[in-house]
Amino acid sequence: MRKLIVTEFISVDGIAEVERLPGVTWNDEMQRFKEDELADSGAMLLGRTTYEIFAGSWPKETGDFADRFNALPKYVASTSLKALDWKPAELLKAHCRKRSGN
Repeated sequence: MRKLIVTEFISVDGIAEVERLPGVTWNDEMQRFKEDELADSGAMLLGRTTYEIFAGSWPKETGDFADRFNALPKYVASTSLKALDWKPAELLKAHCRKRSGN
């Protein structure tokens, strides 16, 4: 059995908005953390929105980090996606259930 490691970008006020990410000031500590995290990762588990955001930018990136990140297997949980262009990837659609009445 593998460990599941969750990483989220949030602001001090607890809000994580994709529109704010381009304004993030990347520093050496964050870079080291992401490099160590990537070195320990065997795959990514992504929801539809994160997959679409990543797939829209990461395939265009180059360098050692981008090459490793792009090569990781991606498991995408979605009930609406039909195909995944950012490979290697597997759609977990059959395993997703929509919530009802919440």
